[in-house]
Amino acid sequence: MEKVTKIVVEYEPSDTIEVQGKRDKIEKYLKKGYSVKEERNGYWVLIKKAKVWVTLTNSYCTKTFSIKADILDYYSKKKISANLVTKFQNDVNDGKITFTMDKEGTTFKMK
Repeated sequence: MEKVTKIVVEYEPSDTIEVQGKRDKIEKYLKKGYSVKEERNGYWVLIKKAKVWVTLTNSYCTKTFSIKADILDYYSKKKISANLVTKFQNDVNDGKITFTMDKEGTTFKMK
């Protein structure tokens, strides 16, 4: 495992959409990562869960990982929020949280 030299954090907030119509009307949203939360007689409630991505760079490669669960575990929280991601970003910038990644870019460790 090698120390990561560059870290970029991206937050995608959750979203909810209400759609009236047949299933073919919601297909474009399903392709964008939404899932069906509720459906009643052509009324659809679609949700997209929040995601947090981190792009790590070491001297061998650059890779992007989904780290929402890692952040929740680190701070002992159940739900992600923009404020929590900002706190995480600040802790990374201040050196309180560091990353290492293997040469192939298949695994990382957050400390």
